[in-house]
Amino acid sequence: MFLFLMVVLLVGCGENPVKPVILERDVVIESHADIALLQAEGPAYIIDGDLQIVGSDLSALVGLEGLQRVEGSVEIWFNEHLKSLKGLEGLTSVGAGLGSALAPPPGPYPAAGKTVHVVEGLMIFRNEVLSNLEGLENLGFVGGGLAIVNNPSLTSLTPLKKLEKIAGSLDIWHNGVLETLAGLDHLLRVRDYLEVSGNGALKSIEGLSRVNYVGADLIITNNTLLPDSMARGFAERLAANGSVGSVLIEGNQAD
Repeated sequence: MFLFLMVVLLVGCGENPVKPVILERDVVIESHADIALLQAEGPAYIIDGDLQIVGSDLSALVGLEGLQRVEGSVEIWFNEHLKSLKGLEGLTSVGAGLGSALAPPPGPYPAAGKTVHVVEGLMIFRNEVLSNLEGLENLGFVGGGLAIVNNPSLTSLTPLKKLEKIAGSLDIWHNGVLETLAGLDHLLRVRDYLEVSGNGALKSIEGLSRVNYVGADLIITNNTLLPDSMARGFAERLAANGSVGSVLIEGNQAD
């Protein structure tokens, strides 16, 4: 009876007796069998390396609920059947081993738009039927950068509601049906570049309304439905807050 009462008290106080397993290696997931191997590591684990979810036959990531952190990069790309990221609800941090959000960005800063951004961190690239980012509701920090690029079915970023800091660049490119950046409403700081380009359906960047610092260049180009005045107003507000780097705004909707 005494032991039973102790268990009840621990549960009631929110104690979690499960210590996560540290996996000191890179992990590649291509199938349900790969997810099953991770589940066998225990109910909670941290990857002290990179995670690649690439070329898989998965429609969601159910079974990865025990994943708490990835110290290196997470690359989710070329998954033709992936519709959501459901299964990553336990993930709170990506790329903490890649840099600090408070560190100054690497310089010097060339003219805006003249360099190719090298992104480490969280990369979501070329997933043809990915319609939302469900599963990332608890992600609070991305080190190395966040790239959401060439996802032609992506309609919403709203699950990113806890993301506050990016210790790298933020790149949102060529997501053809994405209309708003709602979901990034709690993002405060981008250490390096911020680029929003080539999103043909994008009408608003109000989701970036709380961003008060961008450490390097700001690039907002070729979003044909985005009012140019909205992009320039965002740039002016950042400049007033002391952000550094060049600004390139062109090819958006004239108003």
